[in-house]
Amino acid sequence: MSPLGTALVLLHWPLAAAVWDLRALAVRPAAPSEAPVLLSRLVRERMNPLSVDPERFLVAWDEPNGIAAFGQIRPLGSDASELASLVVEPRYRGLGVGTMLAAKLLARHRSGADSSKPLYLVTLQRTQPFYERLGFAPVSSPPTEMRLEVAAGSVVARLAAGQNLVCMSSCQHDRKSDT
Repeated sequence: MSPLGTALVLLHWPLAAAVWDLRALAVRPAAPSEAPVLLSRLVRERMNPLSVDPERFLVAWDEPNGIAAFGQIRPLGSDASELASLVVEPRYRGLGVGTMLAAKLLARHRSGADSSKPLYLVTLQRTQPFYERLGFAPVSSPPTEMRLEVAAGSVVARLAAGQNLVCMSSCQHDRKSDT
């Protein structure tokens, strides 16, 4: 099964089992009224709640349960962009929802005005393999626009999750910070 393909998945909920299909999710831009929900879930996941502009977010919506996942690509100054704030609700993890949403975000980036800019992300070390499967690779140092976020986030990640942060870049772009 292709990781980006649509797959039928067996869910095991405490009281019921159901066959669930990724096609049941509607991926759409976030609504301005959803900003408080996005912020609260970022805080819950111990992720950076700054730079939340709903216009940059895509939401995977599951009727009738609501937001299943969300993420954004945000500008980093005028020279780069960042895949950020990718959150999958716990009941949808391991089902391909994050991969599907990340692929939609990357396609949106490739078709947009900033498609020629390098694309970076910051993640916990344990989630590095997920992003490698999406075509990202670690860089030795973050771009200038991300250095403060990475420094502060590294402290928080060690204290809150016992993890190191990894800065990664999309393999389709030159890694200017590696040279």
